[in-house]
Amino acid sequence: MRAALALPSAITFVRIALFPWIAWAIVQGRFDTAVRVFMAVALTDALDGFVARRWHLATRFGTILDPIADKLLLVTVFASLGWAGTVPGWLVVIVFGRDTLILLLAGVTMATGRVRTFHPSVWGKLSTVVQAGTVVVAMVHHAHLLPEFPGGTGRVAELMYGLCALATAGSGFHYLYLWRKRLSEGGPGE
Repeated sequence: MRAALALPSAITFVRIALFPWIAWAIVQGRFDTAVRVFMAVALTDALDGFVARRWHLATRFGTILDPIADKLLLVTVFASLGWAGTVPGWLVVIVFGRDTLILLLAGVTMATGRVRTFHPSVWGKLSTVVQAGTVVVAMVHHAHLLPEFPGGTGRVAELMYGLCALATAGSGFHYLYLWRKRLSEGGPGE
């Protein structure tokens, strides 16, 4: 039974093991490979969640590991796209800045015992979806996987960069607002 409980987490570790391959492909300019591996990673993300829910194999460790893996994926891909010069540097700074802010807020509040948990907000989840869409659009654009159309895939990528910046910054401000609110209420959180 213990081995079965570990299956979803094992799938998540396989997903994490694929991150360097995506980064390597992006830095080497092999965006078609990066897109394919990214899609495989997305499938393993869906698979570990399905296995955990279907056979009631969810564990506390898995519920912590899965969102960390998702965040590591996006950070890896944004850093690689930024390094390759295929997304604007300012966007990479916004993404990293927001994540750093969240880590600091969560760490400080948990370390002081004021808040025991730091759950993702709806805005944070929306930001993650927009970030994932942005990296897919950027990789597809640079892989030339879609035929050009009026306005071009480059224009879609530029629009996604702006939307991603707004969603990411907005969620960062929302987390800051929630943090201040929870601290001002006093006492431990959830």
